Amino acid sequence: MKGMTEDQTRDRDTATPTLRIGFQVWGQFVTWAELMATGERIDELGFDSLWSNDHLLPVVGGGTEAGEIEQGPVWDGWMTLMGWASRTTRVTLGVLVSGVGYRHPSLTVRMVTALDHATNGRAILGLGAGWHAAEHRAFGFDYPSLGERLDRLEEAALISRQMLDGGAAVVPGRWLRADGARNEPRPLQARLPLMIGGSGERRTLPIVAQTADMWNGEGEPETFARKSALLDRLCLAAGRDPSSVRRTVGLPPPLIRARRVDAIAALTELLVHQGSGPREALTAAEDSPLVGTVEQVAARLRAYVHAGATEVVFDWPTPSDEETLLALAGPVRRALRDVAS
Repeated sequence: MKGMTEDQTRDRDTATPTLRIGFQVWGQFVTWAELMATGERIDELGFDSLWSNDHLLPVVGGGTEAGEIEQGPVWDGWMTLMGWASRTTRVTLGVLVSGVGYRHPSLTVRMVTALDHATNGRAILGLGAGWHAAEHRAFGFDYPSLGERLDRLEEAALISRQMLDGGAAVVPGRWLRADGARNEPRPLQARLPLMIGGSGERRTLPIVAQTADMWNGEGEPETFARKSALLDRLCLAAGRDPSSVRRTVGLPPPLIRARRVDAIAALTELLVHQGSGPREALTAAEDSPLVGTVEQVAARLRAYVHAGATEVVFDWPTPSDEETLLALAGPVRRALRDVAS
């Protein structure tokens, strides 16, 4: 495969799938050509999943909401996926996650079905309640209270589930309604996965248990394990096998170097390029357990395996750090093969 050494190809082909690795590539402050090339490289190196994000304005630092509207270029997440569809051959593709306040779920289901056909069955539908108030308001979308946004997410999940299951969706919701919406043609996958993102224990996890095939959570390994155990109980109460819901965890950007101090410096530079202030960027890099040596990063990933995660999805700012990609594709994956021993 182009761009890979013989050793890297062998690592990819013989690796024990103890932990899937994916990337949510930020669509801000990046050219289209660079965004496409980054997705192509992630696919080429044999990683498992590739995700866009669903933002209309830059998100400073990749997760903190600024007090004022940020300015800068941001590519649409769904169009990004269609661009990657023509340049990848093996990774699964999805938006992590698509805010239900931006599009009616009946439309989103139709979009992901088209993506599934364009990728020969590699699409995932990811949904979330939405959190960035400034971009909702700037683009004219309602931004109700958290409880109401979760009501809207539940309605969106029900509509999506009914349509993906092949029936006519009938949901007389307050925020989102459907009265006979069908998804034709059907996806290529017999069951195109529905992912719900979020970790709320009172509302979000019950929605996952009722409707989803995948859960994307967050937090420290101990927190993730506790919430995953709660999800098990919720699935059983809903009459579902807990193993039918795949457990994924979203993680901050990794940065791997031979010395942690060099990794911190490299990530700080990347985050400043993405809109963070220098002090904020340095603090984020210093505080992250995913910034350091191969051994340090592999140890952190083992903790998530033991917590029940089957896949990690890294935030991935650009310019894409090739040294970190190669480390994750090679030595980190080799280290993870011993996770069960």
